[in-house]
Amino acid sequence: MEIKHYIMVKKNQNILMVECSEQESILEAMIRQGVTYHSDCGGRGTCGKCKVKLMEGELEMSTSDYKVLSEDELKSGLRLACKAYPRDNITIALNTFEEAAMKVLTESSGELPSNPSSLGYGSGYYIGIDLGTTTLAYRLVEGRTGEVVATHSGVNPQRVYGADVISRMKASVDGNGDKLRDIIRDSLRTGILQLIREAEIEASMVRHIAIAGNTTMVHLLMGYPCETLGSYPFTPVNSNRIDLTYQELFEADHSRVQQSGTLSSGEITASEKLRTLPISVLPGISTFVGGDIVAGLGICGFDLADEICLLIDLGTNGELALGNKDKILVTSTAAGPAFEGGNISCGLGSVPGAISQVTIEDDVVHLKTIADKAPLGICGTGVVELCAELLRTGAMDETGLLREEFFHKGYALSQEDQLRVIFTQKDIRELQLAKAAISAGIELVMRRYGISYHQLSKVYLAGGFGFVLDIDKAIAIGLLPGELKNKVFTIGNSSLAGAVRFSMDTNFAERLDYIIGSAEEVHLSNEAEFQNLYLEQINFPARAEL
Repeated sequence: MEIKHYIMVKKNQNILMVECSEQESILEAMIRQGVTYHSDCGGRGTCGKCKVKLMEGELEMSTSDYKVLSEDELKSGLRLACKAYPRDNITIALNTFEEAAMKVLTESSGELPSNPSSLGYGSGYYIGIDLGTTTLAYRLVEGRTGEVVATHSGVNPQRVYGADVISRMKASVDGNGDKLRDIIRDSLRTGILQLIREAEIEASMVRHIAIAGNTTMVHLLMGYPCETLGSYPFTPVNSNRIDLTYQELFEADHSRVQQSGTLSSGEITASEKLRTLPISVLPGISTFVGGDIVAGLGICGFDLADEICLLIDLGTNGELALGNKDKILVTSTAAGPAFEGGNISCGLGSVPGAISQVTIEDDVVHLKTIADKAPLGICGTGVVELCAELLRTGAMDETGLLREEFFHKGYALSQEDQLRVIFTQKDIRELQLAKAAISAGIELVMRRYGISYHQLSKVYLAGGFGFVLDIDKAIAIGLLPGELKNKVFTIGNSSLAGAVRFSMDTNFAERLDYIIGSAEEVHLSNEAEFQNLYLEQINFPARAEL
């Protein structure tokens, strides 16, 4: 007979009961029973983000605990949930900060013309959704005026299976495809219903929903197998536009969700009214360049431009597009999750308390955190700013090597009694790998297009990370070439903007088809020159004043 144990899970003010079999880790048991918890490495025991605190009972220390956690953390009862296998009933507490509080960008520019009624739609409401690897963003717009009536956002709950698309692909291939599909559909359904409720409109007044996401996220949403995404020749099951109804996307799960009690009676009624609502999933170009980038290219008007422009979407995956109405080159480079706080020892997403800005003057560190809360960790922009400051002040050299006094213990940003925020030598290496992937990708695509930086008209920086990035400091660490300094325009969430535009504009679909037909993909993995450029870009530029 299978032996089961019970885990009392304290999550903020809530106490949850989780049943755990002997063969399950705490993280696996929580995921199976709907308790989402961050695990950037997908349960491999390397990222340290799934830390839980043992409050009652006993829990053996794993090899990963010894490798990832400090001696003080181990003594205080911290364990990695992904490598913790209870042998008796226990009580644990989850981290007090909530990724549900993560600041998700719903702002963007250029999404609608001045007269939305010219798009062919009258009264009614339209919803755009950015289905991101890390976050989800929603926007509801009134059809006649183009007014943004409501926005909503949240964290992609699939993060429990890893922070990056590779981890998610592997989880799907390993038999978790249905779980990945169910949790994202549940999250999208809840987000749509909450958006409608916040807007205080009748569900029947919504005319259309458009969803933009990268190819892997679309595969997981639709329940497609992911085997071919992660192996050569990297062929997607489907990268075309998908048109279906609310009922077709969500109905298979309807009875399961009703029985779970996660929807209120009002939400069930709203879902009934939405059954025939048309939903479109935007088309992509390839496995590595999906509908989110195509949406951004449409918003930036690449299909209409005479001048040559560059679109850079900085996130877990770094996508690049270069060109104009005559020719577009696109590529994707594996930046990894460092820009979003992933694989950083004290890294966080954009949550209250995350260090977002850093300056160092006379060896004194000055910090700014999101929402001006006490420092809990550091997010992506904070990592960039800190490395720029370490380089400028000589605390770190061009190779990324910290001075001797910081090399083993790390560079302390905050040393509160309850929480120390330390930036380590390993963290610097993570940023170097990420920034080298982006800068090498930019250089290679420029060479393949056959132009120099001075021939570029504009550089569009998309995504939440790019929206708040200090361009001078990004240039100081070599993330962006210095020649682009006065050409960069931050455009915010262009994927969300494109989804909204698609939902409202009858001509936008044709424009996106033109973009897809004009695009040629550069596969960096096949480019020997990229490997050389990547190695050249690992080091930071020579020290300079900011």
